[in-house]
Amino acid sequence: QCTEPQKLFNIANELLHTEEAYVKRLHLLDQVFCTKLSEAGISSEVITGIFSNISSIYCFHGQFLLPELKTRITQEWNVNPRLGDILQKLAPFLKMYGEYVKNFDRAMDMVNTCMQRSSPFKDVVQNIQKQEVCGNLTLQHHMLEPVQRIPRYELLLKDYLKKLPEESPDRKDAEKSLELISTAANHSNAAIRKMEKMHKLLEVYERLGGEEDIVNPANELIKEGHIQKLSAKNGTAQDRYLFLFNSMVLYCVPKLRLIGQKFSVREKMDIAGLQVQEIAKQNVAHTFSITGKKRSLELQARTEEEKREWIQVIQATIEKHKQNSETFRAFNSSFSQEEDHPDSSLASTSSVELMPGADGGGVFGGGDSCRKSSKSKRDKEKQACKSCSESFNSITKRRHHCKQCGAVICAKCSEFKPLADNSRHNRVCKECFLQLPASPCSPVAEAVGEQKKRLAAEKQSILAAENSLFSGYLQFLEKGKTWYKMWVTIPKTEPLVLYLQGSSQDGRSPRPIPLPGYEVSLPGSGEKFEVKHVFKLCQSQQTLYFSAEDEELQMKWMEILTKAAKGETEDTAEGLGNP
Repeated sequence: QCTEPQKLFNIANELLHTEEAYVKRLHLLDQVFCTKLSEAGISSEVITGIFSNISSIYCFHGQFLLPELKTRITQEWNVNPRLGDILQKLAPFLKMYGEYVKNFDRAMDMVNTCMQRSSPFKDVVQNIQKQEVCGNLTLQHHMLEPVQRIPRYELLLKDYLKKLPEESPDRKDAEKSLELISTAANHSNAAIRKMEKMHKLLEVYERLGGEEDIVNPANELIKEGHIQKLSAKNGTAQDRYLFLFNSMVLYCVPKLRLIGQKFSVREKMDIAGLQVQEIAKQNVAHTFSITGKKRSLELQARTEEEKREWIQVIQATIEKHKQNSETFRAFNSSFSQEEDHPDSSLASTSSVELMPGADGGGVFGGGDSCRKSSKSKRDKEKQACKSCSESFNSITKRRHHCKQCGAVICAKCSEFKPLADNSRHNRVCKECFLQLPASPCSPVAEAVGEQKKRLAAEKQSILAAENSLFSGYLQFLEKGKTWYKMWVTIPKTEPLVLYLQGSSQDGRSPRPIPLPGYEVSLPGSGEKFEVKHVFKLCQSQQTLYFSAEDEELQMKWMEILTKAAKGETEDTAEGLGNP
């Protein structure tokens, strides 16, 4: 029987072995799939849209976390049996996973679209999937690995803490690590559930020979199974197969195949308007019928229990569909009223566009030249919230418009409602909230002012020079030819993360850039810029350019960023002074 120290070592060893396997999966995604697709001429926009920031995740785990775990567990465990201090270093990099998980649904859609419409994309992916390194698994399956990894850290840490003595010096670090990782795991678990649904749809799509376009996030497979269809002519029973979805029933005929069962869709019946009922036929048991808008089917189950189960689940699906439809109509009606009768006089005339300021931030422009109608604004709006980038749906993530700038936002990102001249609440985005003056006669003006102060304080606390290892203004260029003035800082609390912030008038949250894995260098001989003292951060498909005021600052920034990119934090913190 294992002793407690031995149990702790076994958990640590399991963490190490799973981390080694995980890094191999990340290598497959970043160095094989990404590289081969790029070589095949697939655009960088498509590759980034699918694989998001997988390069950053791969660099962190391959170059930093895995080597540290390997050294600790294989060389130092006898004198320093701890995990919490290492896993706590994972905390700043959970932001990378947040970006990957948030992009996951969109990435799955892009893969499915490219597999159907792009022959070069499909050829590359299928060739890689045939290789032994893929283990007969699809690209989508491997893309799920980063989403699943955080919940696995959580499970291992919980097990580790159960066996860790209360007085252990590692307990405090381990508990802090678990707290941080558990928060991120919640987001990953939601993405995993969605992916499992998509996997089921993909399997059915393959079994139907690609005949039906059913791979859609709105679709959900509820039940499937063999059934007998009673012939209307002579009453004989014929083998058939039913797929019940939340919005339709697919009535299929099995195909004759030696390997793997496939089906051909004979009839597609919408759940809307569908009826199911038990029927009594002489000399035939376990029968029921389903009646749609175009056709009625008499079916026979193998047992009475199976018949009742089919009737109950189809009826429940019909009822749920009715409820969802009614809820949708109610929401749609209220949304239309909101659009037809806007709460704010600001919105009734036009939406005010954000005009670019000289310093790269945003200020409100005035006059007719900077006004566009609300209808025009809605025609161009995206299907995701401007602030949190989460996709809209008609039930749980409704679309709203900022009554000041016309931006499309969700309720979570539009909770601030200062009073305007019409003395009514107006929904505005957080950016406009920080810029709009609260009405002095408003009963909530004081509360609004407090909220403004709190948001500004939260933003400034991480950007403040006194809370940073190094900070200052730099010109910034990512795409195109326009340079923007940015406040750039490396916080003391997160010495391996670079934060970018626009002008002080910009109410948006600072943009975090985890530095490990980036390469810091001067521009190449073929890169010409009008500004001076330029340096760049490169990683896989992404290049970020910065311009300092003088050569001394340029060299200082490059030195600090190079150390952070290598994961060196202690040296970085020594002897730094802000410019």
